Amino acid sequence: MNRTSLYFFMIPLLGVLAIVQSVVIPRLEIAHVRPDVMVVLVVIWALLFGGSGSLLIGFVAGLWMDVLSGGPMGGSSLALMAVALVTGIGYRRFFRSNLLVPIASIVLGTLVYSYCYWGILALTNHRLPLWETTTRLIFPAVVYNGAIMLLFIPFLNRLPEQQEVV
Repeated sequence: MNRTSLYFFMIPLLGVLAIVQSVVIPRLEIAHVRPDVMVVLVVIWALLFGGSGSLLIGFVAGLWMDVLSGGPMGGSSLALMAVALVTGIGYRRFFRSNLLVPIASIVLGTLVYSYCYWGILALTNHRLPLWETTTRLIFPAVVYNGAIMLLFIPFLNRLPEQQEVV
């Protein structure tokens, strides 16, 4: 399967994952914190295929999330694209088989997504207190997403390295 057909396959799959994120994931809530499946997916995609491919995945995944949420249209897309840019930087410089790379990527990706989306909400007159949001939602989400990434690390290490198309 070439990369172009993989992207066409991912569009409906991202729609299904967005529905799962909106309907099923709230039932996995622990202390009012939910995992961010789309953030984990974009980070994994960036680790496997690099930043440019994960930008498209982040954009489409964000659009699906925006359609299903009550937030500003395009907010999730912008935040997930920022995650793709940040986590795709180290694609050629670091080995994803190193345990620290996926963990650092998901921590950084979750922080970038959360603060970008918080900033977009602040710009659209949704007022959330920064400190309380950080301590009650963002930091626990970092831990939750990190635990999910730990489950995916053995699968990541089994997949062959890909070359990013520039």
